[in-house]
Amino acid sequence: MSGTMPLPIQQKIDSVLQRVKEPETRRSIAELNLVRLVRYSENEKRLIVFMAIAEPRSTCMVCSVVNEHLRSSIERNLSEELEQEFPDISIEISD
Repeated sequence: MSGTMPLPIQQKIDSVLQRVKEPETRRSIAELNLVRLVRYSENEKRLIVFMAIAEPRSTCMVCSVVNEHLRSSIERNLSEELEQEFPDISIEISD
């Protein structure tokens, strides 16, 4: 998290990261360290989440499809949870 982020905002973000689960393991994305960085701009009313989901090491097409499905599912769930917590703030999910 950003060091200048207001504590109530940081606590809400931490709560969301604990609630959103990785679909295969059902562990939180916080526990799995799938979020690299969160930036919050009070002036712009904007929240940017930088994900840390690695590409598969194998060249297997099935692995790539599964990884992309998991990534999109996590990002969709994260976006939905953040939008519920922060209805007046623009949410952006990035790699």
